Amino acid sequence: MINVLIVDDHEVLRAGLELIFETVPDIHVIGTAADGQAGLKQVRALKPDLVLTDIRMPKLDGIALIRQLKQETPKLPIVVLTTFEDQEPIQQAMQLGAKGFLLKDADKDTILNVIRGAMKGETYLEPRIAGKAFAPAGAAPEIALSPREHDILTKVAEGYHSKEIATAIGVSERTVKAHLTSIYNKLGVFSRAEAVAKALQLNLIDLN
Repeated sequence: MINVLIVDDHEVLRAGLELIFETVPDIHVIGTAADGQAGLKQVRALKPDLVLTDIRMPKLDGIALIRQLKQETPKLPIVVLTTFEDQEPIQQAMQLGAKGFLLKDADKDTILNVIRGAMKGETYLEPRIAGKAFAPAGAAPEIALSPREHDILTKVAEGYHSKEIATAIGVSERTVKAHLTSIYNKLGVFSRAEAVAKALQLNLIDLN
């Protein structure tokens, strides 16, 4: 069972997410909070397995909340759920170690898959966020990806997990992870989300 804490200042959204999670047996809403300060108190009191948080909130915004949580509970998975698609706050959340990035109109299956993936250590950046929040740099890239690395990273940007990519391109999951490690080394990053963001900035992949 995954115990989730929802932190968002919109009551309707919190209620909607609770309804989604009530439809599956493996995810339980352990608590909700309407602002970052209340969310921090709830984390300390309830010890959730995962936090699902907005970026823009009163009293303590999502970035400040993530920063504080990573200091107190560095292994706690955090998924960002937002309509705020500007580059800076998403990059900040990514650098702080958030594991997932979803727009608030994400469909049920995407939300559930990202929650489950975050618990397994996977990082997810919704393609619509990547495409809008990370504008291409425009300069010719100095980094070259192999055709296979390009295919794999494109599928990562489209939301595929390693097992799904392996099936799609006809290789083992271990091979996919080896290619991802090579991609991380080339781009100087440490996660899927960072790799997608960097590749988009350098025009190495195109989601259009």
